[in-house]
Amino acid sequence: MSWMEINRRIRNCKRLGTPQERLSCLMRLYQETADGMAAYALAEEFEDQGKFEEALKYYVEAERRFPLPKYKLLAENAIMRVKMKIQERKERYTKEEMEVKPSIDLDKLDAETTLFVVACTRTKVWDEDPHAPLYVPARLAYRGNIFCSFLKWAERIKLEEKGFRWIILSAKYGYIEPWHPISNYDVTFNDKETGPISDETLYSQVMYQKRWGKKRLRDFKTIICFGSQIYLEKVHSSFRDAHAQIIDGLKAKNL
Repeated sequence: MSWMEINRRIRNCKRLGTPQERLSCLMRLYQETADGMAAYALAEEFEDQGKFEEALKYYVEAERRFPLPKYKLLAENAIMRVKMKIQERKERYTKEEMEVKPSIDLDKLDAETTLFVVACTRTKVWDEDPHAPLYVPARLAYRGNIFCSFLKWAERIKLEEKGFRWIILSAKYGYIEPWHPISNYDVTFNDKETGPISDETLYSQVMYQKRWGKKRLRDFKTIICFGSQIYLEKVHSSFRDAHAQIIDGLKAKNL
């Protein structure tokens, strides 16, 4: 296949409407041609979707297959860029998934007006068990330290038995109840290119959606959030017209 034909097909693949269609098209082209530019275009699409490990793999392939030094340099720069992104993401999630040891006295809180919000985590059941079902209840799917230590704490103090409600803030789904089924995903508020749920949708969920049969999220007046700073900001933004007190659960002392 000629260089011109390969580039024409790359352009056609990039015009497709969905990320999955673009990936499938570019993957077929690379498998057909084993061409460096096809590998590079495939790596770019993976990078655009936030799938940095896959992007790195194909940038390395592109560098190996490019015959000209100027294209090899292009691929080498991309390899360095993606390696930095992978390292930054690892460092970010290490900070976000620290252990939670809340200092909260439930006797001081009203179960009817208090809501606990827990951030989703990058680590999920599918990372530990690739053969896990396609859909798993959210409370069983997330496996990050913040989430798991919150569950242990909630069980120890009998949070649900005492009538308190808690909900998960997912970068993909928004506010979801613990038994809501989810599928595997790699979406984060820290990277807009991964397509996180919008602030407007989060606001609408708070203001208008009913949970547990009849309660709206805006009916809660004390919101205790367990998550990184960006999750706390999302809670503040989405509850801005609910006249609720927002508390950082990771920093709460003698509440």
